[in-house]
Amino acid sequence: MLLNLLIVEDELTTREGLYTMIDWRSLGIQVCGQASNGLDALDIINSGGVDLLLSDIRMPIMDGLQLLTEINLKQIDIPSVLLTGYSDFEYAQRALRLGALDYIIKPCPPREIASIFEQVVIKLLDKRKQQHDWNGLQYQLKENIPIVKSQTLLEWLHHPKRKNENRIEQVRKLGMSISVEHTIVIAIQPDGKPLNELNYNRTDLQLIQFATTNIVQETLEQSIRQPVEVIKDQDGIVAICSGTLDLLLDKIMNGLSQLQRNLEKYLKITVSIGISSSKANIDSLADAYMEANSALQLRFYRGLGGIYFYTETEAVLLDPPPAQIEPERIRLEPMIIDHLRSGLYAEALNLTEQWLDYFHAEHAHSRMEINLQTISLIARLMQLGKEQELAASGWSDSLVAMADQVHRVETFEELSALVYKSIQQLVELRNPHKTPRRKVQQAVEMIAQDYNSAALSLAGVAKELFVSSTYLSTLFKQELGINFLDYVHQYRIERAKALLQSGAHKIQTIAREVGYFDEAHFTRTFKKWTGLSPSQYKKEALDPK
Repeated sequence: MLLNLLIVEDELTTREGLYTMIDWRSLGIQVCGQASNGLDALDIINSGGVDLLLSDIRMPIMDGLQLLTEINLKQIDIPSVLLTGYSDFEYAQRALRLGALDYIIKPCPPREIASIFEQVVIKLLDKRKQQHDWNGLQYQLKENIPIVKSQTLLEWLHHPKRKNENRIEQVRKLGMSISVEHTIVIAIQPDGKPLNELNYNRTDLQLIQFATTNIVQETLEQSIRQPVEVIKDQDGIVAICSGTLDLLLDKIMNGLSQLQRNLEKYLKITVSIGISSSKANIDSLADAYMEANSALQLRFYRGLGGIYFYTETEAVLLDPPPAQIEPERIRLEPMIIDHLRSGLYAEALNLTEQWLDYFHAEHAHSRMEINLQTISLIARLMQLGKEQELAASGWSDSLVAMADQVHRVETFEELSALVYKSIQQLVELRNPHKTPRRKVQQAVEMIAQDYNSAALSLAGVAKELFVSSTYLSTLFKQELGINFLDYVHQYRIERAKALLQSGAHKIQTIAREVGYFDEAHFTRTFKKWTGLSPSQYKKEALDPK
């Protein structure tokens, strides 16, 4: 593409000579116009399309210096070369100060003018390239600001402030929406089990994370009425806001509760949430992040889907366990193995429940310590299996897989189920007639026999079967996919439905017949499992339409 040159010269012969005697095209230039004075030239320049200017200094109406002055005032960027005589050398110096690239003393050979403009073209094209590159860089920077901002916040979350680092200035430059004072960090961790149950692939998970980020930002900003920075961190989401918990507590709790409802409603996922204390400023972001994650650890003890504050965790996660507890717990582990070796399975399960209780009591141990002790117990079980030549059955490989799962379970309840399952497999292999599955069948038979008794309970059935309540509850969940109490309610409701369909009994009588001695309790439970009240169900059963 040729550059457009405007020639400004009041002498016609000189102007024509400049136009015809130089091969402008070979220089990448075409003459787009000619003018006899600065005023006419300015009109042409104002119309646009002029890339280069070759102008005489001395001209009528408006000379070359005045033309350069007007161009500068209008902030028009046009590389200029001026023509001057020997007597006008002082004017040439003024032209350079006004921004002219060069000057030519008349008369001048055409090849010298061509040589000068060859350099002018090189400078202009180089300048345009730099400007193009800079514009591209500016565009890329603008497009990538969200990425740069996220990476910067991630760096601050994971690392303390470096010496001479000015985070307040970086917040301003990157256009972060949060205040630099009173920083609060909220760690939001999707509960893995629901995600796994939905069988999302990697692409789906990325979409879920993107959608989760948007829902988090929109919900929290609407709740606390201030900007929130939200970024993805590993498998979770981190929200950063400003304020003091004393003032924001109600708004944050309402917002996080709404957030949990929104995520479950729109994405079918549940989340656990940890909240830091309020830090003085953005420089303490890493400390706030550590506190939020520390609070999030409470979900291991209390279950998934909770909202936990750091102040709740300070005493329970950082204090060492009482000295008298440790010897007792350590003593139980070999006793469990000895009872299993002797075939005393019920006794071994009762001791296992005590062993787990020591970990759970007041959250006296760190997650790492619990993991290591659990793996140690599984290793002892593996050794017992080798002693009794059970390794050939593949049970040893199964235990290795369970040990690998220890680090991945999300709650203490899941960890307990893993321990019970490892013992369950050992019992099944050693004595098929005393399998835990048989215990579930016996429990089901007891429910069928005593379902209408007010004394029916998990503790009572477990005692009859010589197992712990926790263990029996875990077996029920593993074998039937439902907990003990829900199974009892379902069984009773099925019996109640049969009696309602006969139409021969009053609802109050049916409630007592199936084990509910409070009619209101029976009605609530029946509606929970069927969607209808007992009277509605009876009406539809007797008069279907």
